[in-house]
Amino acid sequence: MITGSLGGPHRYVPLLTRLVRRGHAVVATAPAAAPLCPGRFEATLSRIVDDCARAALTEHVHVIGFGLGGRLALDAAARDDRIRVVQLVGAPVARLFDEPELLLSLPKADLDSLVRMTGAGRRDLLPEVLGALALRPETLYALNGLVRVAYAADDPLTPPQDLALLRLALAHSEFRAFPAGGGTEPSSRAVRRWLVDGVTRPRRRA
Repeated sequence: MITGSLGGPHRYVPLLTRLVRRGHAVVATAPAAAPLCPGRFEATLSRIVDDCARAALTEHVHVIGFGLGGRLALDAAARDDRIRVVQLVGAPVARLFDEPELLLSLPKADLDSLVRMTGAGRRDLLPEVLGALALRPETLYALNGLVRVAYAADDPLTPPQDLALLRLALAHSEFRAFPAGGGTEPSSRAVRRWLVDGVTRPRRRA
């Protein structure tokens, strides 16, 4: 399953195509498909898994989360044991939501996307609307599966504080640094290779 935000679905087409060609059942969704509040989108992910149960094996679900979709994927994995692996690409965890000045420093195009997704009305209202999305250690402690984290040092969505939180709170994690300057874009071949390897490895090991 792929969940993404802050960009059109065309960004994920090469990855979707590659996974389907390798025999995986893939579903793509976005936070805009459900209200952006804690628990609601995560419940939607679980319902999608339920709906796919007749067409694919759902005892070992793998979720790839881009941007805000990654934060929501983490929360979903903490609530649903069927989600065994989560791969995060440029995903905010806590600091972006805790510090209004950091959130409002994002590019205007990203802020405008968030305004549309949340219905906030104005950019300056985003910190109030998104403040509850910050993940806390107690939520991350509940994650028993593997979390693979892709990040770039210059990405405002993945500050060092978030990476440190993930390292300390997650039971099973792997980290991969990509080059600065858009290194974690879904269009990056290196990112696609890293993601596909993460999806296929469990099958090879089984």
